[in-house]
Amino acid sequence: MRSAILAALLVLAPLSTGCLVVPIDPCPEGDCFPLGSAALSELLSGPDAFDVLSYAEDFERLRVETSTVYDNQGQSGEIHWSVAKDDDAQLRSIAMRLTIGTSTIDTEVIEGQRATNVRIGDDWYEGRDAIPQYTDPFEEIAKLASEQPNGMWPPFGFDTASIADLDWTITGDPLSLQQIASASNATHTIIIELMGAPPMITGIETYSGDDQQFTLRVTTGDAVSLALQEGLPRTPIEFSLEAAPLQDGDLTVWAGGVPEGLTAEVDPAELEFHGLSGTGEDATSVASMAFDVEYSNVTLNDGTWWEFSWSDYVADGYVSGGDFYQIRTNATGELNVAIYDLWAEAWTGGPLQGS
Repeated sequence: MRSAILAALLVLAPLSTGCLVVPIDPCPEGDCFPLGSAALSELLSGPDAFDVLSYAEDFERLRVETSTVYDNQGQSGEIHWSVAKDDDAQLRSIAMRLTIGTSTIDTEVIEGQRATNVRIGDDWYEGRDAIPQYTDPFEEIAKLASEQPNGMWPPFGFDTASIADLDWTITGDPLSLQQIASASNATHTIIIELMGAPPMITGIETYSGDDQQFTLRVTTGDAVSLALQEGLPRTPIEFSLEAAPLQDGDLTVWAGGVPEGLTAEVDPAELEFHGLSGTGEDATSVASMAFDVEYSNVTLNDGTWWEFSWSDYVADGYVSGGDFYQIRTNATGELNVAIYDLWAEAWTGGPLQGS
């Protein structure tokens, strides 16, 4: 909205449209500041007029934010994305806020080093990654979006060629080298912000009445700041035993793999399997095994037993995607299994999570 207000002010009080080199002379080639409508149309028609991956290659520090607001038959919603990177600090941030009606999901993860920060709403937590592998988030998102085109990804692609032929009104501030271009077609009002020389697109806004609004903002250089906080409450690993058990004769069996999507490797000595008896908050742990033990069979006083096994299938020495686990018991009654994260001192899931 800042750009929209600025554009309105600049339209009401336009600056000189002469060249920066010789302000009093006309610009027959259209290469003056601010750009002419024809020059801007030519720029927008280019295949690389707006390319986030190209920006990611050119800038060590980059942040791209988008907000999409819609109102469909009285159902309002907004989704906001913010993706940032600092190649030198080896840090990246991915934040997403989704609002539908009065319900909001708001999260952020800052990662790339052994310590990570996770935000849920306004609350920050510390996570960990035993084998940090920094990757450019813009390249990763582009790759995932191409592999899973129906997934939920930031809308960082914008076809500037589709709006190139509009009749643009362009104003500029020669001190900051900011240019604001505005135009309208049959359905939308479009505002483009450009910065620098040669001009680079740093903002795009589209409005269709009150029903649809889209804004995109690009920030580069020292204006992008990423840092890890210390001393935060710890959050457990995002891996829990949610699969329903199978019956194998008189035995109850839980088996499965650590999900491939697990983004952080963990020292197996920091996690424990637990066999639980009872339901809800009344459930109690009756047997357990630390992951690094790999195999254990625990026999209880009543003669029932619990067998735990964890296989480091990837053979990297850590709990990571692709590893395999199995828990078996001959116990009867209300049974459950869960993982306790010793590092975070918290359950990762199950009936005792949050207790």
